Amino acid sequence: MNSDLIRQASAGEIESWIIARIAEIVNVAPAAVSPDAPFDSFGIDSAKAISLMVELENWLNLPDELPLELLFEAEAIRDAAAGIAAAVGDMAAQQGGVQP
Repeated sequence: MNSDLIRQASAGEIESWIIARIAEIVNVAPAAVSPDAPFDSFGIDSAKAISLMVELENWLNLPDELPLELLFEAEAIRDAAAGIAAAVGDMAAQQGGVQP
C-alpha cells in the first residue's frame, strides 16, 4: 500500500469521525452530537476547529488543505461530511489513487 494515497472515506465514515472528535472536544458522549446540528452549535473555538480540520486532513492523508468553509458553513455535520467526501473524491481523482 502506498502511504501517499488518499483515504477515500465515505460521507458516513467522515460524519462518524467528525462526531467522535466533536464529542471528545466538548466532553460529551458521541450519541449527544447530532449529525443534523450545525458545527457552530457546539461552541468550539476557532483554534480547536482548525485543529480538528487538520486532524481530518491527516486522517484522510490529503495532499492539500480542505476549504474550511466545508465544515464551518455547512447547514449540519451531515452536510459537511458529504461536502468533504466529495472534495476528497475530487482530490483522489486528480491524484490518481485512493487508499481503502
